[in-house]
Amino acid sequence: MSEEKTEKQTINPSLQKKTAARVAAVQCVYARLVSDVPLSPAKQIAELKSRLANNKDEQKLTLGLPLEPNYALATAIIEGTNEFREDINPRINNNLSGEWKRERMSQLLIAILQCAIFELFFYKEAKHKIIIDEYTRLTSRFFSDAEVNFVHGVLQKLHAEFHG
Repeated sequence: MSEEKTEKQTINPSLQKKTAARVAAVQCVYARLVSDVPLSPAKQIAELKSRLANNKDEQKLTLGLPLEPNYALATAIIEGTNEFREDINPRINNNLSGEWKRERMSQLLIAILQCAIFELFFYKEAKHKIIIDEYTRLTSRFFSDAEVNFVHGVLQKLHAEFHG
């Protein structure tokens, strides 16, 4: 009988914190989109830190992982989507057609696209494949295949248009 080697995958905590930061940023951008009186990015970050600090239950509930996010990345995304929204929104709007009309789209889907586009074009700290993969996976946590494919397609197309 041969012994099969099983490789245990170890997940890099730094990568998990970046994923958690993206989830937190999307939640904050979503809150800003749906709020009648949106908080400033600085207040959103302060509130996020106060809710998640040393609270594994809240971290798991909010982020899906029992750890604190990379706050520097979350802050950069939240502030960046606010600062560059006039550059981000046309990139979303120019990729809408047919069944994808902005007024019919979920604000959460728009928040995901805004965060992803900010990272792809204005933050550029990670490779485009990582960003597209992270936001596609994040979309799959909340939406069906149609939306997941839409987000993936938009991000791939935008990257190809501007960086291809």
